Amino acid sequence: MTLAFESPTERPVPIVVTAKGDSAAPALPARIELDLSKFHNGRWALHLDAVFARHEAPVVILAHGIACRAVAWWAQLSPRSYLRAISGALFQTPLHVGFDQIAAAAAMQNGPACRLPFPSIVISDPSFQVEQALALADAWGSRFVATDAAAPGQASNRNARFTAIETMLLGHRDRFEINRAAAMQPSGPCPIAMQLSPSDHTTIKSD
Repeated sequence: MTLAFESPTERPVPIVVTAKGDSAAPALPARIELDLSKFHNGRWALHLDAVFARHEAPVVILAHGIACRAVAWWAQLSPRSYLRAISGALFQTPLHVGFDQIAAAAAMQNGPACRLPFPSIVISDPSFQVEQALALADAWGSRFVATDAAAPGQASNRNARFTAIETMLLGHRDRFEINRAAAMQPSGPCPIAMQLSPSDHTTIKSD
C-alpha cells in the first residue's frame, strides 16, 4: 500500500479505539469505545464495521490496551472492502488489560494470528514482557517501538528504516504520551499482563 500525503486534506484522520474500563484516552474528535465484556456476541465488531466499512476519507486507528487485540482480530477477519479507508494503525501497550477486562483477554488467547492488511506499529515498554510484545508485532507484521525515546540496545523486530507511513503513524504517539500520567493514577484500573498463546467529541459505545 502506497500513500502520498501531498496536502493536509489528504492526511488520514486519527480515530481512537479504546475498551470500556480504560482510564484515559487521547482527546480527539472521534473515539470508539468498545464494550468487550461479552466478547463472543460480536457486537463490538459491528461497531467497528459501522465506523470503518463506510468511511470514505483515509483514517488511522490509534488503539490502546486490549482494544489493540480487538482491532487486530476484526481486521484479520473482515472483508478487505471494510478496510479500504484504513491507512495504518498505532497499537499502544497491547499487553495491558484492566481487572474488568480479564475475561475478554482470555477469550482472545486463540484469536487469528496473521499479518494485518495495513501498516502498523506496536508501542510497548521494552521492560514489560518484551518477548511477547515482539511476537505479537511479528504476527501482525508490525514494527515494534519502545515506549520511551529510542536508545541503543532497545529491543526491536526490524532494522529497516521507517517508511513514510510508519513515520506518519509515529507522529501520533504523543497523543498517548500526554495521557500516560492520568492512566497511572490509582483511580484507574490496575494494569495486568495479558499472556499470549504460542500462536465531533463523538463516542460510540457498544451495548
